[in-house]
Amino acid sequence: MRILGTIPHPTFKIVAYTIERYFYIEIEAGPMKQCYKLHKEQVDGLEGVKKWLDEDFLAHLQHTFETMYKSHQASVNRNFPK
Repeated sequence: MRILGTIPHPTFKIVAYTIERYFYIEIEAGPMKQCYKLHKEQVDGLEGVKKWLDEDFLAHLQHTFETMYKSHQASVNRNFPK
C-alpha cells in the first residue's frame, strides 16, 4: 500500500492509498475512521477520488460520523462511568 495523496478538507483528514486493483480511501474525524475502496478501473487517479468525494457524499459522511460518535460516547459512558 502506497500513499496516493492527501485531500484537504476543513473537517476530515482524507488520505488516498493505492493498492493492487483499488484506491483505498481513509476518512478520519476525531476517534472514528471510515474506509472505502474504489476499483482503479472506475476512477482516474487522485483527481477521480476527489470527484467521488462530492458534496452529497461528504454530507452523508458527516451524518455517519455523528452517529458513530454518539454510539462511541454512549459506550464509553456505560462502560467507564466517572
